Amino acid sequence: MIKKSINILLILGVLFSLSAFQTDNPAECDVEEALKSCKKELSPFSFQDRKTITFNYSEEAQLKEYDIQLYEGEEYRLIFNRAYAPGIEFEVYNKAEGKKNRILLYSSAKGESGESMLTFEPITIPHIYVDVVIPEGVTDRKQGCVTMMVGYELVFID
Repeated sequence: MIKKSINILLILGVLFSLSAFQTDNPAECDVEEALKSCKKELSPFSFQDRKTITFNYSEEAQLKEYDIQLYEGEEYRLIFNRAYAPGIEFEVYNKAEGKKNRILLYSSAKGESGESMLTFEPITIPHIYVDVVIPEGVTDRKQGCVTMMVGYELVFID
């Protein structure tokens, strides 16, 4: 009897802990499909890294910043997939938020508002900072996700 009770408690504990990793509405983000789409756009560049950001929309605008290190002697392509995140914008800067003389290198708000797949090929500087700008007041969705993929191509300098 005691073993049966302990087993039931263990099973309930495992089920409870697994439910903590589920999203509010997992059907709203197809991460595997987002990655496949990014990979297609990356060619002919070689895959270097990827990041999928899942977030909850809220009544306030949000900003998430990501640092990407770049190496001299390589060309880069960044792919942004916002198919599962209405209203999201990407901004790429040369310095982190709050630093002096910060320069905007790319903004998805300029000319590509309807596109879900965006491409940017940055100049090679030691770091770039990608800001994911999440708007406030999105009422038709609770959650969204975006995927960023970085590819490189070696450039040999004589």
